[in-house]
Amino acid sequence: MKKLFLILIGVFMLGNTSFAQYNVNKTKYNASVYSYQAGDPYNPTLAAVESLFVPGLGQALAGETKRGLIIFGSYAGCWVVYGIGAGMVSRNLDNGGGWALVIAGSVGAGVIGVWNIFDAAKVAKINNLAYRANKKTSMRINLQPYVGQMINMPAQPSQIPVGMSLMVKF
Repeated sequence: MKKLFLILIGVFMLGNTSFAQYNVNKTKYNASVYSYQAGDPYNPTLAAVESLFVPGLGQALAGETKRGLIIFGSYAGCWVVYGIGAGMVSRNLDNGGGWALVIAGSVGAGVIGVWNIFDAAKVAKINNLAYRANKKTSMRINLQPYVGQMINMPAQPSQIPVGMSLMVKF
């Protein structure tokens, strides 16, 4: 159990190295126009699947560690409320309050668990759009070395075509 806890803390800390600012970015970008492109730092599908198994993990890995920790804490808090209510019911200490806690805790955990999956995907999409906007330039220059073979030329081992290829995109 300690190893799992340390792994989760490590993953949340890794997510904290990102400079994503979801609260600012969500006002500038629309997640419904997002389409995945190679080079995007966050995968929305993977973020949703991660959040399915550990609530808040998808948000943390999409660059929003605090948001992920808040979601994980809220989810865990709902199960604590459920446990308190279940304990009251099992000991016959409830005067109707135990069942209310059981229902509130389980409904809260269910709502947070389902909402969290969709939120993780949205956070990843918005942060990818912001990343693209910050990395966009008006011109791209690509310089690559070239070593090739001479085609339709007599074999001369001392002559190998070598050079550089330049590609400019606007």
